[in-house]
Amino acid sequence: MGARGPKPGMWKMRPMPASSPVFAKSATGGTRHTIGAPSMPKHLGKPARVVWKRTVTEMEKAGTLTHADRDILAAYCVAVADLETLSARIDADGLMIDTPTVDRNGKLTGQTVLKMHPALKWRADLLNKVKQLAGELGLTPAARSRVTPTGEAAGKKPNAVAAIRDRIQAARANASTATAG
Repeated sequence: MGARGPKPGMWKMRPMPASSPVFAKSATGGTRHTIGAPSMPKHLGKPARVVWKRTVTEMEKAGTLTHADRDILAAYCVAVADLETLSARIDADGLMIDTPTVDRNGKLTGQTVLKMHPALKWRADLLNKVKQLAGELGLTPAARSRVTPTGEAAGKKPNAVAAIRDRIQAARANASTATAG
């Protein structure tokens, strides 16, 4: 019967290839995309532009914004603006609306029945969409714990893998100069 566990020498450190995503991330400050605020899309309406400005300001402070986020950020802003507009409409109309009743021939009976506002289903769909997009952008509490800052904010917490790689490269450089000299 063979020995248990990994083969000897299986876990030796190998040099990190330059094509590695970790190598590319450490060289660019945590991302392969251009860091900073993207330009605001021209198709956004007034309410969505307000949401854009508010969200971009917060994401810049957190250091999580890149130019590649433009389209998903625009979708998030449109969804939030639509949600705000729809919620205002529901608040004005109420959760229940009076619906006129008709007989089996399709004629109005003159009576009304209270029914749930139809926009409540739309609002539930929009809430789910906003929640999903906010998670993608790192705007929810759970997503913030997984998102790493980019650019200047990334300097506050160094990349542990890149630090280990740098220490190994420095040790190898010292070892090669000591044996050569």
